[in-house]
Amino acid sequence: MQPDLFQPAEIELTLPEGQQGPRLWVRRIALWQDPQTLLRDIPLRRGVNIVWSPDLSTNGTGATPHGSGKTTFCRLIRYCLGERHFSHEEQRPLMQQKLPNGFVGAEIIIDDECWVITRPFGMNLPSRASRAERIEETFDELLVATVPPTIAPMISESFCTRYRDQVPENLKAEQVWDVLLAWLTRDQECRLDDVFDWRSKRSGSGSPAQELSLETKLTVVRLAIRALSADEIQATAEARVLTRERDKLREKLGHLDWFQNQRFSELCERLSFPKERDPTEELVRKELIDKANEVLAKAVGAEHAKGQRPGDGLREKRQILQSERNKSSDARAEKKALLHSLPSQVAAARAEQGTEQARLETGVIVRCAICHVDIDEVTANGCGISLERCNLDEVRSRIALAEQQIKELERQQLALPAEIDKLDREILRLDREIAQIDGSFAQLEQQMSATNMAVNRASELVRETTWFDLQLKDRVGIAQRLALIDKKLEGARQKTALERERAAAAIGDLAGLFGQLVATLMPKGCFGKMKLDGNGLHPEILLQRGAGLSTAAVESFKIVAFDLAAMILSVNGKADMPSFLIHDSPREADLDAGIYANLFDFALSLEKKGSPPPFQYIVTTTTAPSQITLDHPALRLKLSSTPPEARLFAMDFL
Repeated sequence: MQPDLFQPAEIELTLPEGQQGPRLWVRRIALWQDPQTLLRDIPLRRGVNIVWSPDLSTNGTGATPHGSGKTTFCRLIRYCLGERHFSHEEQRPLMQQKLPNGFVGAEIIIDDECWVITRPFGMNLPSRASRAERIEETFDELLVATVPPTIAPMISESFCTRYRDQVPENLKAEQVWDVLLAWLTRDQECRLDDVFDWRSKRSGSGSPAQELSLETKLTVVRLAIRALSADEIQATAEARVLTRERDKLREKLGHLDWFQNQRFSELCERLSFPKERDPTEELVRKELIDKANEVLAKAVGAEHAKGQRPGDGLREKRQILQSERNKSSDARAEKKALLHSLPSQVAAARAEQGTEQARLETGVIVRCAICHVDIDEVTANGCGISLERCNLDEVRSRIALAEQQIKELERQQLALPAEIDKLDREILRLDREIAQIDGSFAQLEQQMSATNMAVNRASELVRETTWFDLQLKDRVGIAQRLALIDKKLEGARQKTALERERAAAAIGDLAGLFGQLVATLMPKGCFGKMKLDGNGLHPEILLQRGAGLSTAAVESFKIVAFDLAAMILSVNGKADMPSFLIHDSPREADLDAGIYANLFDFALSLEKKGSPPPFQYIVTTTTAPSQITLDHPALRLKLSSTPPEARLFAMDFL
């Protein structure tokens, strides 16, 4: 990297119009043994807040700087901001036993409104979050839980609304603030090891961040700094699904290729089939199956037709015979049913004929009493009802038609028994032929199931070649699907890369601040840069020869600078997150002494760029900053491990 020959530009704060001070800051933390007994009251300020526990070289008492309560103080702030637990599992029962009615109270300002938070140490009080100006104003309601019980939903509503529904599926929308809180208030146990290492399981915080993948945490960070679009989220999700499907198909294809190479060679040897043939060709596999069927046919003593298994000819013939029998059986049933119904049909036809004959002879035509000639009564007297004359020809026609029907029915009565008998004989013949085929099948099955080793081996070969064919048929479809998925995956990745390029402006703002911090706080010859790629967000510090810094010191400061750059980005209105930051004893994480001193000087100078300071930066330390005196306003709390009264809770829990 080309060295920068000029002094680094001074970092400027450009607050959004109308904003004064940080949108979120903690104004006060207080610890109570019970509502009547205040253990410690800690007012905080906007800007830099230092909690100091002097090391052995400066405290004059020989007290160790550790065990005074610095980390617990940071944990209590996190607890008031919505984190689940206030200490690790070993310490929690001791505090609950010592302080069964104890609680921590906080006055937290969100967009110029004060919220009072009270959260218990023991089991006797509920968690509360309510609007009030002072913690003491809520004491009358200490036993009444609020809904929600913590301030987390209010903070989420103020800062995370734009993007909390865009996080990956393994993170709930209401957990987004928990993840941001983990970033802004790193566990001391993580020791500034990695930019995205925020919560250690050893701390027992209960934060969802300790279980999240790097990809999910990176997504939350990029959403918070406005460097991740909805299109990239969608493309990334598509790529993730496609990648999983591609990997499954590749694994399956690998198994099939192994199966193909191993099994084809074995089958060729057992069937004396040419190994140089290509088993991916369907014709080759069909020939292999046919070869196995030929071996089986020889083993059972049956003739083999190419392309058929033993018994296929019998099976086809039986199907034809069974079809013929079914037709004959249906025809016989129809004829028997007709024969059964004919007597009633003949009787009905005769009755109809008699009715028509009576109508002709007695109801309409009478004989003359003198000459015995038929007299048409209607002609003689007329009809008193109908306007038309009776059509005697039609009556005679119906009588004749009925006579014809009776003759046809009687003919069928005579013919049907012979036809039924013929069908019975045909069915008997078909049954005999089917029985013969079934006997052949039984004989073939007996031969197939015989203990003859050759038959068993041949049968197994048929099954194996058939299975081999089915598996390789699947391979063609899998290979086609894999090619299609690879094409879709490439498109999703190209879309993701394009969206990352569009996010370069937001990343560039953060990278610019990071580079300025490195140039300002580190020795000459150090340069900072940041890049975003498919594997994450990578801040880097490059050293020229002679910089005189250990790798551990550089890595620790890289994380501090990254956090400060994000905080300043939020101050400038370019990030959807609070301009709030806690660093718990960063000097303990191998941070160089000179850089450490520069860090305090820079932070104190930064708060002078706004009135009031537009951020809140809380730092615990065992090393006194050079320009800090006991009466400096940034020094909010001085602690010591001995005597117990000098500890955070002013008592010993053991």
